Amino acid sequence: MNRRSARSQPLPPEEAAHLNSLSKDSLITRVHELYHQGWTLQAIGDALIPPRPRSTVRSWLLRFTPPTERDLTDAPIPTPTYKTHPDGYQKRRPQSPGILPDELELIQSIAPLARTYRAKMSTNSAACVANDQLTAICIRLNLSGVSVRELAQAAGVTYRAMSKRLK
Repeated sequence: MNRRSARSQPLPPEEAAHLNSLSKDSLITRVHELYHQGWTLQAIGDALIPPRPRSTVRSWLLRFTPPTERDLTDAPIPTPTYKTHPDGYQKRRPQSPGILPDELELIQSIAPLARTYRAKMSTNSAACVANDQLTAICIRLNLSGVSVRELAQAAGVTYRAMSKRLK
């Protein structure tokens, strides 16, 4: 299911009044319709008297079963105005260019040796050279837009370890 939500928008006052006038079964059906129209759990919960937390509204959605006889009201479902681009959500971070296969192979081959590096080792040791080479490659790739998560997966380390390497 691909659902677009309208964040930070309260339900229209007339819809809030309509929600508060419904019986429990009708309310759950209406909440289901509103949610699938794009209204957030928070907006729906805040419109109720007394206000309900998102977890309660979500539990109603989870136990929703389509009514056997059309139990829906004639009131039209309000449509939220979206703050995002009409074509969908625009990510803040551009899509990663990815790691080229030869760079991926190099990272995977030197990462195990680089993990054995310790600060007191000689600068000429294989582990030190591998560590410096891995750091340089990862910094360059990160600056070109490759995510820390992708680099960590390629090197076989945790996100935190790769993040520290890039600092």
